[in-house]
Amino acid sequence: MPYRIRWEGHGVYRRFFGVITRAEFREAYEEMCNDIRYEGIRYIISDYLEGQVAADITEADLRAQANLERLRFDDSPDTVQAMVATDPKIVAFVKYYESLRVSPHCLADFATVAEARHWIAANPRRGWDRPSPSVMSAAAVPHH
Repeated sequence: MPYRIRWEGHGVYRRFFGVITRAEFREAYEEMCNDIRYEGIRYIISDYLEGQVAADITEADLRAQANLERLRFDDSPDTVQAMVATDPKIVAFVKYYESLRVSPHCLADFATVAEARHWIAANPRRGWDRPSPSVMSAAAVPHH
């Protein structure tokens, strides 16, 4: 299993290392999504700095993955996804994945985890916005 998943306050950090096969890539996704903490997360960091893409991962696999994310959109509609990579082959796959524009998540790629975390911290998400005072006042008024 060439990945580790670490759950954080409002998100998940996935670190991939070694050669990542299509089956292992899918397994990491399924493990993350099937965890009860997945519903309502606000960010996903996928760190590929220590990973290499196996020969069995294709652009068709990336399209299928993006479509799968689209199907699970309601589980975490407010999620942003940061992908961290410097290996040219992984960067090419990340850029291709982003170009599909199928995944429902706001996507960005970075060369360091620190840059990814900075982007996530600065990225406004609806789920973290506090309701306006007028909404709060309306909610406090009893309905008859």
